[in-house]
Formats: sequence, structure tokens, C-alpha cells
Amino acid sequence: MAIIMTYLRNTVIVFLLIFSSLSAQPDSVFYNPQVDSLLNQVNPANISQYIADLANANGYSSRVTFTPGNLWSAAYIKQVFDTFPGLTSVEFDTFYVLTAPFPWNVYPLVNVVATLQGTGPVTRYYIVGGHFDTSASLDPNINWSSQWSTAVAPGADDNASGVAAVLEIARILSDPANQFQPDITIKFVAFGAEESSPASGQNHRGSNHFATAAASQTDDILGVFNIDMIGYNNTGHHYYNIVSNTNSLELGDDLVQANQTYQIGINSNSNPFVYATYSDHEQFWQYGYKAILLIENAPPWNNNPPWYNANPYYHKATDTPDKVNIDQVTKITKATLAAVACRTMPATSLAQDQSSEILPEDYILQPNFPNPFNAHTVFNYVLHSAAQVKIRIYNAAGQKVADIQDAWQTAGEHRVNWQAADQNGKALPSGLYFAHFIFNHNVKTQKVMLIR
Repeated sequence: MAIIMTYLRNTVIVFLLIFSSLSAQPDSVFYNPQVDSLLNQVNPANISQYIADLANANGYSSRVTFTPGNLWSAAYIKQVFDTFPGLTSVEFDTFYVLTAPFPWNVYPLVNVVATLQGTGPVTRYYIVGGHFDTSASLDPNINWSSQWSTAVAPGADDNASGVAAVLEIARILSDPANQFQPDITIKFVAFGAEESSPASGQNHRGSNHFATAAASQTDDILGVFNIDMIGYNNTGHHYYNIVSNTNSLELGDDLVQANQTYQIGINSNSNPFVYATYSDHEQFWQYGYKAILLIENAPPWNNNPPWYNANPYYHKATDTPDKVNIDQVTKITKATLAAVACRTMPATSLAQDQSSEILPEDYILQPNFPNPFNAHTVFNYVLHSAAQVKIRIYNAAGQKVADIQDAWQTAGEHRVNWQAADQNGKALPSGLYFAHFIFNHNVKTQKVMLIR
């Protein structure tokens, strides 16, 4: 009897500890098969096309603020957003630089804002954004003070790469075929006038306008993922930096966890992250909002051996699409998508079945027994036809700890005994685990509780 009471007491304690942990970190990244499926849809060809189109800018090869190429690019971004049928709205958010000299002080500038409405309040949302304007202020062949309006400034890396990531994430999350319905609204924003110029003066104009308006309306912005310049790296590594203040560290932690959980293969710094104010995230910090910057290195004009060599094309006419590491941009896009998806999807869907409805005659998955368990547990399932069966075990942080089945199995009843050990046979600690079953392409997940 004493043994039973001790077992029950330990069970309750472990459940309370796990519940407390999950409650304290409701936005942590967990493994979720739906998110895994979304990541598989990130298309490098789309990213390359967006970057090429923006760098060319309809032949202007410039997106400098107050130029025709900048105007065309804003229309292009809106046009791309408009092709995503699942978005709730796409609109220009107009602002002016009133301190600019005439006629620029009456010239309308825009942020391009696309919204994927969640089931919660409309004023409560996350932002995935990046600026679309460019600069060639460091090019030795350009007299920037007098030639800014006609200079070649393609900005393939800075920041067509960031805008391409924003567009690709919006495409995937809003695609009705993916049935991604967020609890929390997501706004995808291409910010205008982030760079300074002799006409616009101070930088971060578009984000200042957006953040100021949001604060005045008491919008509850839960976090900003600002993607700015993520595509240059000639070291052979895929690497980027996360920039954060102390209020925003959890957003950066999610990116690190997303890379580990979904095995994306990108390298980055870790908490505590770099602090810097040279992009649009800084304006949201001014109002107390959580915001981070994703950038290839902080700052991009410094070396960081062996991970990064200083970008020699920064703010020059030579920042062209052929200099962009598309594989790196793709991986950073995936990490951001995973972090945002996990933060905005319904909490009840985490680590649960995300597959489409399965016909009952395909298979029957029975509860594992015992559960909770100590030394081992048995998974039971019945196949009504032969199938490739995979069983993977994930811990509560979403990290895969074991593959316990990967085989073609005949129709009939099957039992798999798991000894609560990792891939190397090492005993796992007490805690909540998820058994992830794949029957051909159908997915189911069971929660299992290990108590030592």
C-alpha cells in the first residue's frame, strides 16, 4: 500500500511540475506535425524570385525612398500579398515625413500590411516584418548626397532577403489548403523608409509610424519578428544573429528552440543575445513591445570568424541577387515560420494529431499501457492493411529522443514495447513524452508519462 501511495504521490507531483512549466511558458516551441508540414512548403525558388524582382524593381534597380523604384516595389509587395487568398486583408498604411524638404514632406510613403486574422481580439497580434527600401550610401562610386535619387541600389540582401522571407511565411500560413487557423492574429508588414537618405533624414520612419499608431490605439502587440538582411555568408556556414533587449529574450529563445526541434540546420547566437538598435525593431522597443531582429551578423560590417566574413556589398550598388545565399535565407525563413506558428496556433493543438481525418478502417491506435509507467510501456495498434509504420518519441521541449519503429508491417495486431530509453539506450528522466505515430502518411500522437 505504501508503495502505491508513493507512486501516486510522485505521479501527482510530476503532473503539477509539468503543468506549472507549461503554464509559465505557454509560447514555447513544441514539436507539432502540422508545423513540420508547413516548413516543408518553404520554397527556395519563391524566395529567389521575390529577391530578383525586388532587386530589379521594374528596371529601376533601386528602392530608395522617394524614388519610382520604391513606389513600384510597394505596389509589387501588395500585389504578391493579394495573390494569397487566405489573408484577411491587404492594405497600404500611409505616412509622411513632415520634416523632409518640399516636395518630399507631402509625398505619401507606405508600409504594406497584410493580416491573417486569428480567433482572438483584433488588437492582439504578432508582427512578422522587414523593410523594403534600400540604400547605396557606402558605395565609393556614388555621391550619395547628390545622386541618391538616381543611384543604383538593388538591395538584394538589404533587404529584399528579409521581405522575401516575410512573403513566403505569409503565403504558407495563409494558404487555406494548410488549414492553419491561428488563435492570435498575425500581421505581415513590409516597412517603408527604414534607411535614411538626404531627403528623408532620420531612419526607421515606417516602423515609427506603425508603432506609434499601435501604442496610441493600445494595441496588444505580443511580439515583433523583424527580418533585416539575412542572405550574405561566404564562409560555408549557415549563420545569423538574433538581436534582442532584455524584455524580448523569449522570442529569440523560440528561434533557437525551433531550429533544434525541427532540425532546420541553421547556426545562430544564443541567449543572452546581441543588443543593437539599427533596424525597425528599435521603434517597438520605444513603446515597451517585445521585438527582435534577425540579421546575418550583428553588425553586418564586422567579421565574426569562423561563422561570418564582413559583408563587402553592404549599402552598395553591388548588393545584387547573385551575392545572396538562398539556402541560408530559406533556413532562417523556416525557423521564423516555426516560432510564429507555435506562438499563434491554438494551445490545444500542440503535440496532438494534426492530420486530416482518417477513415476508421485504416488503423486502430489503442492507448498505451501502463500510462503513467515506470520501466516500460507497450503501444498497441491494429492495421487493417499493410503499412509503413514509424514511431518516434519526443520530450516536452519538442526534441526527438528516440526512434523505436520504422518498418513495413503486415495487416493485423501489433505491439511495441518501449523501455523508456533514448536512441543510445540511456534511461530517460521522468517527465511528459509524446509518441508520434506515422501510418504511411497518416499521423497520430499520444501523450505518455514516465515516472522513475
